[in-house]
Amino acid sequence: MENIHYLDNSATTQVLEEAAQAALRLMRQDYGNPSALHAMGKQAREAMEQARGQVAGAMGCKAEQVIFTSCGTESINTAIQSAARKGKAFGRHIVSTQIEHKATLDTLKALEQEGFQVTLVPPEKDGTVSCDRVLEAVRPDTILLTMMEVNSETGAILPTAAAMEKAKEKAPHCLCHIDGVQAYCKLPISLGGVDFLSVSGHKIGAMKGVGALYCKDLRSLRPLLHGGGQEGNRRSGTEGMPQIVSMGVASALRAEKREESQRHMAALRQSLIEGLSAMPCPVRINSPQNGAAHILNISPEKGRSEVLLRVLSDEGVYVSGGSACARGRRSHVLEAMKLPAAAIDAALRVSFCPENTQEDVKAFLAGLQKALGFFL
Repeated sequence: MENIHYLDNSATTQVLEEAAQAALRLMRQDYGNPSALHAMGKQAREAMEQARGQVAGAMGCKAEQVIFTSCGTESINTAIQSAARKGKAFGRHIVSTQIEHKATLDTLKALEQEGFQVTLVPPEKDGTVSCDRVLEAVRPDTILLTMMEVNSETGAILPTAAAMEKAKEKAPHCLCHIDGVQAYCKLPISLGGVDFLSVSGHKIGAMKGVGALYCKDLRSLRPLLHGGGQEGNRRSGTEGMPQIVSMGVASALRAEKREESQRHMAALRQSLIEGLSAMPCPVRINSPQNGAAHILNISPEKGRSEVLLRVLSDEGVYVSGGSACARGRRSHVLEAMKLPAAAIDAALRVSFCPENTQEDVKAFLAGLQKALGFFL
């Protein structure tokens, strides 16, 4: 396909060429089962451990603290449920925010059915979360604080480092989890005070079907899956080697050029913001001014997102109306921010990757101008 302007990189990314080639090698050449004792099994194990080291390097932790999973959702589920099971002898109170991904919110709902108490801190009007309000919610019997590093819809950066270090002072048995899916290899993530960090491969140019979980103390981990005892009896199931090696390669490449990529995407974001002034109607910016460089959420004064998306798609421009996991439902993040209903229904999320260019921004602005013309 020609003239593709893909600006939905918070939903998923194109697999990097180097990552695809590494995956192909594990599918066609070194395709042994890493649990096997023969030479091909040994080759696969070595490839897996190399990938584990690459992910650990990007996270800033030891390789033995990294567990491979099938996706960010599995990592999040494992972390939250592990913390709840480990901490329930000391309390049943959990703190999070109203703007978390559904992987977090729905897991917390399930724990509420088991008798856990959950406090969800609301966002500020600009989509950020107040560290003070998070800490006000923490109690002596709080056993888990779970927050995302970067909001997937608005790009708001949450105060994880400050909140988690101070939370442990108020709640001595509190474990802390970061959903780092939208921040991994894009922003520095401090592991000080963090017990679990969940990340995903397909958000950084790796294949779908692989994620990773940092666990500060492996004794805190409670496996979700039981069976063959892979990953040191912490995550059973034959490892998806092509996906794992693709994540290792992508992690190494993205981490090496993280700062350069951030500057590039920040410039694209700024160009987009400046270009919105030429639209035929006012456009509201829903993202905070100091949000992550790779995400911008906007709401034109006219139109509805499903129509705008269709016109943009016909022009070869691909963005989303919010989180891809929401599947057309009204954004719970924008609702929590108390945006007007019309702004929520018109919301568009533009999300960049390092390979995007100014031409992509120009194509989006031209497509949006055309789409808005149908409502004027």
